[in-house]
Amino acid sequence: MMYRLFLIFFAVLLSFGTQAQQRLTLDECLAATMKNHPLSQQNKLYTEANDNLQKNIDNGKLPQLSANGQATYQNEVIQLFFNVPGAPAPVIPKAQYKMSLDANQLIYGGGNIDAQVIIEDFNRRINQLNNDAELYKIRERINQLYFSILLADLNAGVINSTIEDLDARLAKVKASVKGGVLLPSAAEVLEAEKLKGGQRLLEVKTQKRALVNTLKVLSGMEMDENTLFVEPGLDVDLSVYTNRRPEFGVFGLMQQKLEATKKLSIAKELPKVYGFGTAGYGNPGYNFFKEGAAFFYTVGAKVSWNFWNWHQTSREKQILDINSSIIENQKDAYDLANQAQVQQYLADIQKADELIKSDEEIIRLRKSITLAAASQLENGTITATEFVTEQIASEQALLAQNLHKMQLLQSKALYKAATGGL
Repeated sequence: MMYRLFLIFFAVLLSFGTQAQQRLTLDECLAATMKNHPLSQQNKLYTEANDNLQKNIDNGKLPQLSANGQATYQNEVIQLFFNVPGAPAPVIPKAQYKMSLDANQLIYGGGNIDAQVIIEDFNRRINQLNNDAELYKIRERINQLYFSILLADLNAGVINSTIEDLDARLAKVKASVKGGVLLPSAAEVLEAEKLKGGQRLLEVKTQKRALVNTLKVLSGMEMDENTLFVEPGLDVDLSVYTNRRPEFGVFGLMQQKLEATKKLSIAKELPKVYGFGTAGYGNPGYNFFKEGAAFFYTVGAKVSWNFWNWHQTSREKQILDINSSIIENQKDAYDLANQAQVQQYLADIQKADELIKSDEEIIRLRKSITLAAASQLENGTITATEFVTEQIASEQALLAQNLHKMQLLQSKALYKAATGGL
């Protein structure tokens, strides 16, 4: 009964310890970074600014009201030197004043306002895509940090294994030294190499600590050296090239914006029709023959048409066409450079894949050689230095395999980043 209770207690403790260890995935780190980074709020701000800007532009379709007032005194006014039959001659005052409310209403603007709204919306989308491009660089940085942490973990495991193996060999060598089979220097060689292994482990752990702290700052997540970082599985379609990078999308939006700007230039040439009105109170009113202050008003309509601007509009359209061609060239140049970079990533993926296959055979052979060297050391047929040489060669083979694994993952991630698949 006590034995069963002990097993249950042990299982509970083991379960608690497993749950206590934090596990993080690459996707979780990326999502947290995007939420934590200040630039992640930028697109929302661009939308809010654009909404207010478009409301201001749309206000051009509403009546434009203005209040005006003035008071003047003049030293001389028009005087009539004859009397109107049946009424005295009017007297125009030297002190005059008037207050009025003026209204102007755009009736037809040739599509000018609508074109401005469209252009500003393109500005918003371009700003947001540029911001996405900056965030994309942050995502690439998180990828690099994450894979470097994984590599540090794998290397630490290999070095730990080497230290443990050296420790086991050292115990046997010490026993052989006591038995007079080996010289004391053999144990000292293994002791020294064990200390060097500890130094290598310290370097790897220090590097990991720095990487984890950097990732912690960027992501805003709680993590430490004991956090378990899960190796991601990256499925990449290498058969079809597509470019979905935010920077590539900016070129297309810039060209669409230029087309919208053309429409704005055409709209400026079209006639504009306005309605207007003025209502006020002043002294004198519109009727100078009526003494005293009076109410007055005016309503009307007007047409404005700049029908000749010395071919300025046609030249503006030519400039916009040229700029569109320039952007098209820049777009093609960017895509060409990106395709060339993608070919390098494809070559790196293929190379890493082939190296990993050969790593397995190298490791198998190195383990066999090391085991043989360990046996020879115990029998006194080789020196401790010779054994250490084989032990380090075995460790280097494992470290090379770890490096190639991470290179494969990172090359796949870089391929996804280059094609806009992150």
